[in-house]
Amino acid sequence: MTNETKPVVLIRRKTLLERVPFTDRHILNLEKKGLFPKRRVLGARCVAWVESEVESWIAAREQGPGANPFPHHS
Repeated sequence: MTNETKPVVLIRRKTLLERVPFTDRHILNLEKKGLFPKRRVLGARCVAWVESEVESWIAAREQGPGANPFPHHS
């Protein structure tokens, strides 16, 4: 038996905005509230999101507005 894990796929802002039709500001606000996957800072001017987290968020939206796979932790 092998222990294979899927590699983490990161998507940049352009790809994110093609999949999620929100403004940069709205995405940032959702992130701050814990309602959207957190961006990963890769460098001084480079951020990305984990593709599987974004896909989970999109799938949850298909279940209805109350679904949130990233509950806010106080």
